[in-house]
Amino acid sequence: MPGSNSPVIGLTADTDTIGGQKGYPQERFVLKKGYFDAILASGGIPLLIPAYVEPSKTDPYLAMIDGLIVTGGYFDIDPKLYGEEKRFRIDEVKPERTLMEIRLIRKAVRKKMPTFGVCGGMQAINVAYGGGLYQDISSQVPGAIPHEQKPKPANQPSHPVHLNPSGMLARITGAEKIMVNSTHHQAVSVLGKRLFPCAVSPDGITEAIEGSGPEFLLGVQWHPEQLFGVTKESALIFKAFITRCRKFRRMRAGL
Repeated sequence: MPGSNSPVIGLTADTDTIGGQKGYPQERFVLKKGYFDAILASGGIPLLIPAYVEPSKTDPYLAMIDGLIVTGGYFDIDPKLYGEEKRFRIDEVKPERTLMEIRLIRKAVRKKMPTFGVCGGMQAINVAYGGGLYQDISSQVPGAIPHEQKPKPANQPSHPVHLNPSGMLARITGAEKIMVNSTHHQAVSVLGKRLFPCAVSPDGITEAIEGSGPEFLLGVQWHPEQLFGVTKESALIFKAFITRCRKFRRMRAGL
């Protein structure tokens, strides 16, 4: 459980709209409780970073946190941000949020702050480093397995991923293959600069990426916060992340 010296973990929020009083729509910031539960159980203190913070005004948030989690959400990344026009299925885009997250990712990594991307957060890491995305897996990847597991709930795994034996996830979990959930229709197509794949699904889709440097830079295409308490590997991933955030906190404090 967290204490006074526990690392503070920034989590990027999503948005949705509710009816509001007398039917007037109101936008709100939202985030699934599973992220908070996983961080607290792993010894961190979660801190919500509101969506739509101006990219030039992200420094105060980075000053308050010891690690960054870029979360997923109910939206796609605008193809224009990776140099393409819309050609296949694209759901709602939130370019303001994505631009903010790209700025946060780049600045956090420059600070050597542990950075963890989940689902759309992994895609944001890839785009931040010049990579591209499949706009719609089923339209662009012949023979792809189902990557949207509805109606199966997200707290149940649906397919395996194979881990790169020299990659971060293999070191963290000690496994060659793990079971994950799957709630996405987009995925990494072209890897960003200085990024490497550390997990792939049976159809060859990149399911996890990591940075080339010594800092903790990891993206996973699944939702380990939804599998926390279900698979041991999910708990190990969060534990490893929080451990690195604790080390970063001590380093920044000069301890």
